[in-house]
Amino acid sequence: MVLELQKPRPIWQIMFSTHHTDIGLLYTIMSLAFLFMGGALALAIRVEMFSPGPQFIADSMTFNRIFTVHGTNMIFLFLLPFASAVGNYFIPIMVRYKDMAYPKLNAIAFWMLPPAAALVWLGFADFGWYAQPPYSAISAPSPAAEMWIFGLKIIGVSSILGAINFIVTILKCKHPDLPLSKVPLLGWSFLSSSLIVLVAIPTFAAALLMLLTDRLGVTGFFNPAMGGDPIAYSHLFWFTFHPEVYVLVIPAIGMMYEIIPRFSRKPIFSHSSGVFAFVLLSIVSFASWAHHMYATGMSFTEKTVFMVGTLAAVPASAMHVFNFLATMWGGRAKYSTPMMWSVGGIALFFSAGAGGVVNTAMPLDFITHDSYWVVGHFHLFVFGTIAFGSFGFLYYMFPFITGRMYNELWGKVHFVLIFIGAVLVFFTQHILGLYGMPRRVFDYPEIPEWIAMNQIQAVGAVLLGVGMTIFLVNLIYSSAKGKEANMEDPFGLGGKYYYPYQAKNPHHD
Repeated sequence: MVLELQKPRPIWQIMFSTHHTDIGLLYTIMSLAFLFMGGALALAIRVEMFSPGPQFIADSMTFNRIFTVHGTNMIFLFLLPFASAVGNYFIPIMVRYKDMAYPKLNAIAFWMLPPAAALVWLGFADFGWYAQPPYSAISAPSPAAEMWIFGLKIIGVSSILGAINFIVTILKCKHPDLPLSKVPLLGWSFLSSSLIVLVAIPTFAAALLMLLTDRLGVTGFFNPAMGGDPIAYSHLFWFTFHPEVYVLVIPAIGMMYEIIPRFSRKPIFSHSSGVFAFVLLSIVSFASWAHHMYATGMSFTEKTVFMVGTLAAVPASAMHVFNFLATMWGGRAKYSTPMMWSVGGIALFFSAGAGGVVNTAMPLDFITHDSYWVVGHFHLFVFGTIAFGSFGFLYYMFPFITGRMYNELWGKVHFVLIFIGAVLVFFTQHILGLYGMPRRVFDYPEIPEWIAMNQIQAVGAVLLGVGMTIFLVNLIYSSAKGKEANMEDPFGLGGKYYYPYQAKNPHHD
């Protein structure tokens, strides 16, 4: 029989539930709420930078606080929780089990996030989203810095608990008739990213503990006055957060692996190469952290090692892109909203990767280091690839979660506005970086090229805001008043292309 996704129960029951679909819905609601909160801060930043001089943000300290919370929020409170939403909702169904391996632990992992988010937002720290010492270790105002540290510690524990749950569910709870080699690629993406989390997050947890004890005056790990080294924090931070980029992008690619074969109405070109590419990305994600640190005085040999390690991610990423294109080639593609987001995500993923090669090459990195080029490159990955894959999958999930269909026309308008806005903002940031504008600045001199490009970015940001407003209205209205979905085939793809995971006993013990 074809498995059907269980509809979530009413919200007052979901709040106290441990069922995987209910936890997935809670993650979805929370991540979308923080998407719009963080997006409002991003729009404020871009409008403030419309022209030189203060516009409506009073001073650089306030600007830095907005910048810090925007970055922390989007990574830890939107992208990570949304990936958890997808994993919770779909992974047990894909491995043909009744729930996650540890349902209560799963609920605990979710309910750790709201207090962590409150600490981040109420603290409103001012030292950037990665809290670089010595400022963060010595001078950053209290209690904002401590609230940020504790908030990130809680999020880290939540991520580890979630990763353990995904790993055990996939490896130990899958149906006996389902070999690991046949687990869908979305399942492999969560297995790979969860293994990265288990290795990477404890390092950052240690760095946060060291930072906290430095602030309390007990230690001097990162305090130069006490013999400490701020660069040591950078190594600990990037050892976690370069792999963390892959923790975010690998599930997004897995989501595209669900969408593209369905809407191409054709089997995936190569399942085994997708698995190999996920495993390879998981390994090489730990071979490239110090390419963020070429300007810190490392030796030429060290830089070369990390340059090669970074370039090793290129063939693995290219394998995914080739897999997507080969799957679409010759298929009868239906460009519904989920497919449009996936194809747009592939295009921006390729663009972001091309910019990353520039950051990897030492001579070019010294030109673009700490410039707006880096901002554009990073946002093309986290927004142009990860968020695009997430939006596409949210539209794909919508009829299963609500039992209703979204408005297809407005879904496509949402995509067009966001794609144009992303190009205007993030491609322009690349060019602005080549013109020499540094990142993380509250004000800038009256250089005509800088002014023009910041104004283009502001226009793009407004388009993003309009597109997201349309998305929110479509989401809320359709969930209440939308056309009832045909749960057998909501997108009209034909039965065998719809959801082909079958089992005689989907709820085995």
